[in-house]
Amino acid sequence: MFDQIMIIPKHCSEVSVINVGKGFSPDKVMEDLIGKLTFYLTKYVILRERGGKIKSGERSSILKLRTEGEHILKTIIGVEVIAYPDNCTTIVDPIIDEFALNQIVLRAASARLTEDVKAVILSGRNENITFVYLNNKELKIPIKIMLVDVIPPKPSRLDTLTKLSMDSRLISKHIKIESFNIDASEVVKDNYSEERVTFTPCPTEETLRPHQSSISFATIAERVKSCKDTIRIDLVGCSLSYAALNKLKNRLGLNLEVSLRDICPLHTARKAVREAEVEGFIVRCCKVVEDPIARHLNNKPLMILPWAPSIGEFVKSIDELIKQIIGLDER
Repeated sequence: MFDQIMIIPKHCSEVSVINVGKGFSPDKVMEDLIGKLTFYLTKYVILRERGGKIKSGERSSILKLRTEGEHILKTIIGVEVIAYPDNCTTIVDPIIDEFALNQIVLRAASARLTEDVKAVILSGRNENITFVYLNNKELKIPIKIMLVDVIPPKPSRLDTLTKLSMDSRLISKHIKIESFNIDASEVVKDNYSEERVTFTPCPTEETLRPHQSSISFATIAERVKSCKDTIRIDLVGCSLSYAALNKLKNRLGLNLEVSLRDICPLHTARKAVREAEVEGFIVRCCKVVEDPIARHLNNKPLMILPWAPSIGEFVKSIDELIKQIIGLDER
């Protein structure tokens, strides 16, 4: 009944372990558990043949519980076998972070490349225990993800977060990350014209003389007021800065002609999705102020991060992409 879904506990606290002795029968243990009490967070039970620290390759089985009650201890009213010992394997690897979804999913998927199993029990650097039940969907490894960002800064913010996450082992080695960066300085250089003023709300490394450039809306307003002729502006920015500049123009009655040189990572990703052979995208966007936003591009998952994302938000976005790519069941 579980063949069409993928199951991963939301947290290791949902998993309990019972040592039931050598040669155990999951069906017999199932019967014995009905009516027993269990901790209120427990949703799954891993059956083991032995006590002590869990070891790679040991014989195990996974059960799913149904409970009732409102107290710290609940009564078990139903049990299902998720995986029998013959289609379940155990992996202990100190590199794995059991709380990083992308790591446990892809470590389990890589195990299925060499073993004919449905479920993989995992324990890692924190010595907690979790598992992944793999559905029938073939998961290609490595998973390819494209980052789309702007420079400066150089390296881009997303490239910096990738390195920090990799160095901290927060991202699985089975994820291949590709970067597509829009260099704002190159856009300025390529579109420079003596007849136009270049407006760069975001900083660039390309240096122009004061009469040729502007970096603030206030400077634009002051310059237009002191000039009788129409000022033609090349805006190296995004639709948000374009809208703000036109709002300023209309409200103050400024004599402006504005052309947009779009460097928005989100807009660039929409173009790249047609050719990029990747499973998902992560971009930065200045319209996003707080939490990352999940969207789709041509049926491929996309995570939109705030303009100043933290390493936690970045790793969370990687996990969210993996959830969508694998079709995770979170019931």
